[in-house]
Amino acid sequence: MVATNGESVEPGAVDMFTMVVLRRRFEAIIGDMVNALFKSGRSGVLNTAKDFTCSITDSKLQNVSAAVGLPVHAGAIDLIPRAVIDKFGEDIEPGDCFANNSAYHGNTHCGDFTLCAPVFFEGKLIFYTIARAHLADMGFPTPTTYGPLSRDVYEEGLILPCVRIQRSRKDVQEVIDICQANIRAPSQFYGDYLACLAAVRTGERGIEELCKRYGRTTVLDFLDQYQDYAERMAIEAIRKLPAARVEKEAWHDGVIPGGPGIPVRAILTVDPAAAMIEIDLRQNVDNLALGINMSESTTTASCRNGVLSMLGPDIPRCTGAYKRVRLLMREGAAVGKPRFPAATSAATTNLCQVLSPLVQSLFAEVMPRLGAGFSTVGNPASCAVVSGRDTRHGNRAFANQIIMGYWGGGGVYGHDGWVTNGGSGAAGVLNQASVEVVEQQQPIIVERLEVAINSAGPGQWDGGPGALCVYRARQDNLRFTSNSGGRDHPPAGTGGGVHGGENRTWKIDTNGLRTELPPFLDAVLHTGEKLVSQACGGGGFGNPLDRDPALVAARLQQGWITSERAVDGYGVIAYRDGEHFIVDDAATAAQRQKLRAAQGFQA
Repeated sequence: MVATNGESVEPGAVDMFTMVVLRRRFEAIIGDMVNALFKSGRSGVLNTAKDFTCSITDSKLQNVSAAVGLPVHAGAIDLIPRAVIDKFGEDIEPGDCFANNSAYHGNTHCGDFTLCAPVFFEGKLIFYTIARAHLADMGFPTPTTYGPLSRDVYEEGLILPCVRIQRSRKDVQEVIDICQANIRAPSQFYGDYLACLAAVRTGERGIEELCKRYGRTTVLDFLDQYQDYAERMAIEAIRKLPAARVEKEAWHDGVIPGGPGIPVRAILTVDPAAAMIEIDLRQNVDNLALGINMSESTTTASCRNGVLSMLGPDIPRCTGAYKRVRLLMREGAAVGKPRFPAATSAATTNLCQVLSPLVQSLFAEVMPRLGAGFSTVGNPASCAVVSGRDTRHGNRAFANQIIMGYWGGGGVYGHDGWVTNGGSGAAGVLNQASVEVVEQQQPIIVERLEVAINSAGPGQWDGGPGALCVYRARQDNLRFTSNSGGRDHPPAGTGGGVHGGENRTWKIDTNGLRTELPPFLDAVLHTGEKLVSQACGGGGFGNPLDRDPALVAARLQQGWITSERAVDGYGVIAYRDGEHFIVDDAATAAQRQKLRAAQGFQA
């Protein structure tokens, strides 16, 4: 048999030319799903920040590499159709749609409202289309979708444990009524639901058209071969690594500032002969009486994403590659599978944003130039959920998560951290809202938004800096909630890199009195009061004494670091010549020699 590109292929196999075309067609379908949701989402967290992910799996639950999506959303999205099958079995019909925001039914956390629609072709169920969107309100006791202090699921929001929300393409009205009765801005919720529905139905139509053009058998054969290709790519990458077993521990802040932290532990085993990578998480602490427990979905996604980011960018992020990553986790662990009724509403942030960079950092012990510094932990106050009533628009009730302020990513070999990376679960995918849009969507004034000085973790390759952001309420009293971390345990460096800056939040009253607020923030900002957010910077990678002095001088020029940081952190001495900083090579060499001697003594 001869393929369209002239190569011979096995009987029944899809030729290489068609493989490439179908891969791009699937990515285009997912892109159409994304555009449908983005253009029709009602809340700012969707139509501005793009805090959502669209994906597709086949009936075998093999997922297609997502064109656009948050890593923490996409990395284990196959658990969603699995929950549909487990619960409904054969009772799945054309025109159905299922809603799920339960961490105990394969979802990330209750703030992520996920729709899943079965796709039938010629009477046979062949695919599932999935849209997962973070909503600003899901019926929490407080106006948020993060409850870091929740002691169990009963202190969190409305839970939809994989329920049918459409039958024959018509809403199951009772489910819609329950949602709108429990959510503060019901019309906003319904608009966001319709946006998610538009995404899954757009994907459904796209797959039907694809099967009509290429045939069902060819499309399904393509996906099987695509998974085999991804697995071969992963095998090849793993076999280039040395055999290794590495154990490490990282920390998340405790509940009380300055109190005991919460450990996150992982053991990495690389077996190049078997072409397997194993992540053992069984030594982690039991479920906490807090809402930061991870879900099976976020634990799985964090490990998969952490490993594949180290194996290289060319490996498709799909089921085939995931087969080469073995996870060992236990039920009832804060990092693992939760045991009911453990609270999990902050499962996409906090511990999750420690675990994925921890997995990445383990690779620095396996092979030089691998690994990465840690990125932002939790949501800083510049990414708070803001709620209240807006007198500019008829005193309407609103709730929206602002995605604003730079959250520094970790440094990696050859590159400084990404300024707008955010936490590892977002990895730069979220849009940063502009000042003008934020002020239009909420009755607030943004007084300052700038890079925070000395917030980037020093390294041969620096972490990304955090942002300093100052809000002021207009004529309305506003409530801000956030679930930050990284105050006592800021994002760590890797391979000799230094940790990034701390996360801090202050409130300034109308008399100018400045009061520091806790990382798990729930505060009312009255008219004229200000909220000051200092976001974490990412951890550095490699010894900062190995950083190119010219790059340090450039940071001085930009105003990102002080002269004291240049001297003490990097061993670089520079003087100002007009508008520019010039490195004093001789003084820098002497200072670095002095600092290296001190490092050797401390070691």
